[in-house]
Amino acid sequence: MTDEERKSPAAIDGTYGAFYQKRNPAHVYPVEFVVRAYLGNYPRHKTDAASYHGKRVLDLGCGDGRNMPLLRNLGMEVHGTEISQEICDLTTARMKNLGIEATLAVGRNHALPYPDGFFDNVLACHACYYVDPGTRFPDNVREIARVMRPGGSFVFSAPIGTTYVLREAKDHGDGHMEIAADPYGLRNGYVLKKFDNEAEIVNALSPAFTDFEIGSCRNDFWGIEEHVWTVACRKAG
Repeated sequence: MTDEERKSPAAIDGTYGAFYQKRNPAHVYPVEFVVRAYLGNYPRHKTDAASYHGKRVLDLGCGDGRNMPLLRNLGMEVHGTEISQEICDLTTARMKNLGIEATLAVGRNHALPYPDGFFDNVLACHACYYVDPGTRFPDNVREIARVMRPGGSFVFSAPIGTTYVLREAKDHGDGHMEIAADPYGLRNGYVLKKFDNEAEIVNALSPAFTDFEIGSCRNDFWGIEEHVWTVACRKAG
């Protein structure tokens, strides 16, 4: 297989499918920033757990479903997308075994299989910033906004330019970086959008979104230096 073939969307998607197939845990646990975003109360971000009950949420790029039990326990109708049917099937089976009702479908950040205004809330945990060939990050923003109702909550994380996965990355302009040295060997060839400051986040999502509440995490997980923005905002009305 050539370098270009290894970097093709189909090849990378297959690598992700194999990764989830191999890991395939029986139990999953929510990401810390997601717990804080939906349950915490901070000077720049206030939450009300009761406000989620009966709402419809999209877990965009849901992976192994680790955040779905939390979303369901908050009383939301849970939907999720992933890049392949294989991952969707694995996560659907896992949620069923855990007694969590969730509906999954194959989708891309720039092409989601839902009608306009379908969701009250969208969560994108380490997901919405991946950019497919022939698209740019604004395409993702427009699509996420399209499937949300006005006033709906969008919670997401986004990479700071110093994060580990961007070491040796190739610059494609306007913050679009091609991953070249992923220590896990999963994402090489993928392009993602990074942000170096809060103003870049606001500019990239406006005017589709408003009321930005921005935090950040700079973690060193035994040599994996993960630097991410954590953002809560609302679909503009």
